[in-house]
Amino acid sequence: MEQITIAGSTFNVPVRYEEGHELTAGEASALNQTFHENIRNNLAKLAKEGLLSQEKVDEYASQYQFGIRAAGTGVSRDPVMSEAMRIAKKQIAELLKKSGKKVGDYTVETINGAAKALLAKDPAIMDLARQRVQEQQALAADGLDDILSGLATKPAEQPQAEAAQ
Repeated sequence: MEQITIAGSTFNVPVRYEEGHELTAGEASALNQTFHENIRNNLAKLAKEGLLSQEKVDEYASQYQFGIRAAGTGVSRDPVMSEAMRIAKKQIAELLKKSGKKVGDYTVETINGAAKALLAKDPAIMDLARQRVQEQQALAADGLDDILSGLATKPAEQPQAEAAQ
């Protein structure tokens, strides 16, 4: 079993796949779709900057591995890791500023790499990130019923035939 968070609550779910698992056609299709989406998402910034070529796409695709984070690619969906990276990047920025340097003088990959190195060196950052995320989740869970109950929903859409009359 593995724990996942759904809307702020933790649940146990089975680990369905393991190395050597034979895929059904649907599973293969879903993995290929995710593979293509990940490539698209991870290379979008380069494309927008006009720095992407077919050769770079081919190289990235040939080296891509599910579950492996590469510097400067993708965004962590884990709120604790996102918060830890935010804390670490802020500390890196402060260290650079103290030494008379600017974050903007470095690539995103370099700053991300330095932040990851800092996380590996200082586990207290992960502890702080975990604590902050738990506090944010607790704050979000407290007293929302009265706020949510007061929200107005948008009007139901009418079928086009009725709307035209």
